[in-house]
Amino acid sequence: MPIDLVSLDSLNVALSIQGPRSMATDHVSAAEESIPSWMLLEVCAYIDKVENATTAISKTSDNKHIQVTFCPRPPPSLSHCCIHSPDGAYMHRNPHIVAVEDDLALIRVDSSDCSLVQDYYVYQASDKSGKPSLTLLPPSPHRLCFQPKDIGMLRRPGKEYIVAGFRCLPLAYPCGGLTLCVYDSKRADWKLYALSLSLQGRQEYGDKSFLHKNCKVVTIGGDAAGTMAFVDLWRGMLFCDVLRLEHEAARQAQGEAIPVASPSCFIQKKAIPVLGYVSLPDELRRTAKRGDARLYRDIAFLDGHLKCVDLLSRSLWIRPATTSGVWSQQYKFRSFKEIEVNNPGTNLFPGQRGVYRESFRHLLVCQPVVGLQDDDAARILYFTLKVDQTDDEASVLGVDMESKKILGVAPFFSRYGTINFNYVHTRLSRHFPISR
Repeated sequence: MPIDLVSLDSLNVALSIQGPRSMATDHVSAAEESIPSWMLLEVCAYIDKVENATTAISKTSDNKHIQVTFCPRPPPSLSHCCIHSPDGAYMHRNPHIVAVEDDLALIRVDSSDCSLVQDYYVYQASDKSGKPSLTLLPPSPHRLCFQPKDIGMLRRPGKEYIVAGFRCLPLAYPCGGLTLCVYDSKRADWKLYALSLSLQGRQEYGDKSFLHKNCKVVTIGGDAAGTMAFVDLWRGMLFCDVLRLEHEAARQAQGEAIPVASPSCFIQKKAIPVLGYVSLPDELRRTAKRGDARLYRDIAFLDGHLKCVDLLSRSLWIRPATTSGVWSQQYKFRSFKEIEVNNPGTNLFPGQRGVYRESFRHLLVCQPVVGLQDDDAARILYFTLKVDQTDDEASVLGVDMESKKILGVAPFFSRYGTINFNYVHTRLSRHFPISR
């Protein structure tokens, strides 16, 4: 009997990042292909000297040069980012793409052996001059560090932007609770805000003890163009209009005649009740597991709707991107055997010598990603396949969930010692200054 999905609970811890293998051929082929309107981007950057029309240059915190270049490829092939310092700026490990939104990418560089010393750069595919730019942000308060799952970006008019880093700590911790660290490019500074559930959020969540393990940040926008969703892929998501925070904090401070900032942790003393809450479908909440939910589920904002895919049930759900909508199941297939039947003779591991697999049986299937195509985007799913958890070689597949047809298969070289979260979907490439 085919095994549709091997449990990944014990497989989601990455080992040390390995050095990149030679990618000269990848760079050439990426440059020669037409630039896609969206891409699957590896979150771990390569330390390599590559230059093209996407290259942007800046200075590090110790005044050395650093350049960033993107090498886009159409899905299911993975695109990647190359970072180089001609005068040898120190990088403790491979830099990471921690957030992407519209024409922006947020890049984290570990500039010291100390894990608390990290520099954040904002890459803009086209700044006010029409060229790519790279900007080093000032240090975050207390040198707070954020993982890709906890930080997002919001594009604002006039090439301005907001960076928002989310923390959910037990109340017993110093500055515990729900906290948002916000950088506003217009002011060029960071602010910390303590948040709490709104009335809607409390009513939706109920009387249960609040539990949230953030997996992803999704930018929604909306009427005020400032809504961001902080997503727990096992349970639900918190909605926050980040453009309201400064006003609400000032109004609260004025009304209570207290200072806005607490000297101990530099956030306002009383949490701002602005967080709405949206639960995942009951069926998905019942099948929640332990471990990194990103290996099983993904969520995306497309055409005014939230679209959530679940590998465990092989289903895709949709709802309006508001706190008042309801979920409905849009697509589902019974097993991966249906894909095999509809794609006879398809090799699931092209490019791997001595490996020819037509069946999903006993394969590791993980990291689903919702496609961002301009047409039929709601039903296109991408995911990773491995024969064994320790294999460097893997494949990325694109599947139409309605027709069960495989739209493409691409080989993928994993730089992790085991299965882990490897790539994100982004429309950054549609803004690259490269003629199509």
